Amino acid sequence: MTIFAENGEIMPLKIKDVAKSRGMTMAQIAEKLGINPITLSQSLNGNPTLSRLTEVADVLGVDVSELFVQPKGKQDIHGCIFIDGDPVVLNSKEELLELAKALEDKS
Repeated sequence: MTIFAENGEIMPLKIKDVAKSRGMTMAQIAEKLGINPITLSQSLNGNPTLSRLTEVADVLGVDVSELFVQPKGKQDIHGCIFIDGDPVVLNSKEELLELAKALEDKS
């Protein structure tokens, strides 16, 4: 799953920066996940799965949204929430409001 910003661009990851701020290396993250560092690198480059991002975020003790470079100059909403176990990516206040209305209509 590729995560896109509101403008349609792929949202870049900043996992190495987050790891460094937590005093960890990518090799240490891989070790905690029980995988080879090369496997971790390959799984994060290009098109990482949400489950892999969630695993990495858990090891680092951060929310998945903190693994992404946030768009500059915008005070908008960017993140992923789980509803009944399914991931929902939100890239704007409008998407959040639409989701809230849809959930309200369901109940």
